[in-house]
Amino acid sequence: MVLGLSIAAPIGPINIEIIRRGIYHGFWPSLLVGAGGMSADLLLMFLMYQGLSTVLTLGGVQLCLMILGAVILTWTGISGLMNNPDIPSPQEEDFRMEKPEQENQSGTLLRSYATGASIAMFNPLNILFWLGIYGSVLSDTFSDENKLRAFIISSAVFLGVGLWNLNLAFTVHFGKRLLRPGAVRGVCYGASFILIGFGLYFAWKAVMKVGGML
Repeated sequence: MVLGLSIAAPIGPINIEIIRRGIYHGFWPSLLVGAGGMSADLLLMFLMYQGLSTVLTLGGVQLCLMILGAVILTWTGISGLMNNPDIPSPQEEDFRMEKPEQENQSGTLLRSYATGASIAMFNPLNILFWLGIYGSVLSDTFSDENKLRAFIISSAVFLGVGLWNLNLAFTVHFGKRLLRPGAVRGVCYGASFILIGFGLYFAWKAVMKVGGML
């Protein structure tokens, strides 16, 4: 569980998007960004168990991941800059937290989940990180003859990730009330620029990769 917390805690694209969604769209969209990321992580772990780790070492596959990561992160950051809605009042935010079905009707929850899943699935840093975790910890767990023990250990890792996402969503939900609207908007714009920065970084890495392959 501690390993899961340490995996999720470093600031990266998923945490940045959780913060941005929590400030502008409320608790449930923020939480579902993390849930989408966890779903992608679970799928990645399963695929690595099936042998995907060897495929991810191929230069062409790494290049495709860098391009997809650059496009998704840059587009997410630009969308955040262009489509920032008004910040809800605390009373409106409480209502959103109690009535998630209204957010679901507008498609916000589904978009939040899909955004989290796509960022986690095509973020090269996230994939390389899970390759390291799988190689150092989870591969030994999966090879254990006691399948129940392997399941419990793997579940504990994801429980730690889930606890961090829940903590971050709650912290943003209640913490933003302590900030003035201008400061909150500054945090959101900063988060969007950071996402764009991640996207440009991966675009630069893709260009360097192409240059090295030529």
